[in-house]
Amino acid sequence: MRLLFPLLTILLLAPLSQAQGLAEVLQECPSTITGSSQPEQVHLQITDNPNEMVVVWATEQRGDAVVEWSSESASNSATGDSYCYNHDKAFHMVVMNGLTLGEEITYRVGNGNVWSQEFTFTPFNPDAEHFEWISIADHGLSSEALDVTAAIIADSEAQLVTISGDISYADGNQNVWDDWFSTQQESMASIPWVTTVGNHENEPAVGFEAYEHRFDSDGVIESETFWFSRNIPGVHLVFMSTEHDYTPGSVQYTWLQNDLQAANTPDARNDKPFIIVIGHKPMYSSNDYHGSEVELRDALEALYVENGVNLVIAGHDHFYERTWPVNGEKVSDKGGGDIFGKGHEPIHLVIGIGGRSAYEELEEPQPEWSAYRENSSYGWTRLVYDDNTRQLEFTHHRIDGTIGDSFTLQESFINTKSEDSSVLGIIGIDSMFAIIALLGAALRKQ
Repeated sequence: MRLLFPLLTILLLAPLSQAQGLAEVLQECPSTITGSSQPEQVHLQITDNPNEMVVVWATEQRGDAVVEWSSESASNSATGDSYCYNHDKAFHMVVMNGLTLGEEITYRVGNGNVWSQEFTFTPFNPDAEHFEWISIADHGLSSEALDVTAAIIADSEAQLVTISGDISYADGNQNVWDDWFSTQQESMASIPWVTTVGNHENEPAVGFEAYEHRFDSDGVIESETFWFSRNIPGVHLVFMSTEHDYTPGSVQYTWLQNDLQAANTPDARNDKPFIIVIGHKPMYSSNDYHGSEVELRDALEALYVENGVNLVIAGHDHFYERTWPVNGEKVSDKGGGDIFGKGHEPIHLVIGIGGRSAYEELEEPQPEWSAYRENSSYGWTRLVYDDNTRQLEFTHHRIDGTIGDSFTLQESFINTKSEDSSVLGIIGIDSMFAIIALLGAALRKQ
C-alpha cells in the first residue's frame, strides 16, 4: 500500500510530461513529483521573432505550464511544457506570441491554479530609432555582483541585458543557479537577458545540462543552441561559444561564416549598420591570468575582419580592457581617439568586471593594441544606439558611480589623415559622409 499512492501520483502526472519521458523523470528528478507549485525564477527570453517572447520559470513540483497575458488590445493564454534534470526543480517554458511591438504586456505564469505575481514587459521593435541595453560578464552572487544587479534593476531605460558567459558560478551546485535566478528575477521578468556560455557553464558532472534546461534560445525543450544571432535596433548581435569547436570546418564556424556574410550585405548593413559578436574568452587580453586566446584569434579573426565586425565583447579575465581597432595585433588606426567609424577593424572588449574577484596582474609594458585598461574595478557596460545619428555609444560604469571608459562607433567613415579634407573643394569628405548618413536615415523614415 505504501507504494500505491506514489505510483498513482506518477500515473496521474505522466500526461503532463510530453517533452520528457516518465522514466527519465523517475531516474533524474523524482523529487519533482511532489512539492510546491508556486512559480519562482521567472525570466524572459527573446527568439528570432520580435512578436513573441519566451517565459521560463521553476517550481518544486511538475505540473502544467500556463501563461496568461493581456495588453490594451488583447488578452490571451498559452500552454507549454514541463521538464527537469538531475535537480529538485521542475522547469516550465511557454511562448507568448502575436505580441504588438511597443505595447506593454502584463502576464502571470503558473499551472492554471497556482499563479505567480503579475509582471510587465514591452516587446521592443528591432527597427526602433533608439535602443539602450546593458552588457556584463563573469557575474555570480558576490557583494560586487549584487551591486551590479541592483544597478541593472534600477536602470529603467535598458531593454535588454547580454552576458558574455560565466553567469552564476554554480560549478556543480545547482542551488546556486536557483539563488542566481531568484536574485535577477526583478529584472529578468521584465526585460530579456540573452546569454552565451563560458567555461563555468561546463559544470563538473553535469556539463552544460543545467544551462540547457534553464535558458532557451532555440525554442526546443531540453536543448540549447550555443551559437545564434538576434537583431536589435541598429545592431546584428552574434552569440558564439568559445567552449565548443569554432575552428574552420566545424559546425559553429560554418554557421558564423554564413550568418556574418548575410549580416554584411549592403541591404543588411543599411538596416543594421553595426555587427557585435559576444563570446566568453577574449581574442585580446593583456591580463596575466589568462591573457589572449590565441587559438580563437587564429581561427576567427580573419572571418570577423572580412565581414566588418565592429565590436567583439568577451569576459573570462576579471578586469576591463578596450583595444584600438586591431587585426593581427596591429593597430589599424587611433585617429578618432574615442570615435571610430566604418572601415576600421574590430574593437575588442574584455568586460569581466561583473562581480568575480579581480585579476590585478597585467602584462607590462601595455601592448600597443591596448587602448585602455583597469584591473581593480567592478561594474557593467551600457550601449545606446541612435538611428538619427547612426551612432552607437558605449560607456563602462563602475559600481562606485564613476565612469571608467567611453567611446562611440559611427556608421560613416572617419578621415584620420587630416582634420577636414578639402577633396571636394566645398566641404570635407568627413562632413560629406556624415551628411550622406543623415540623409539616408531620413529617407528610411519616409
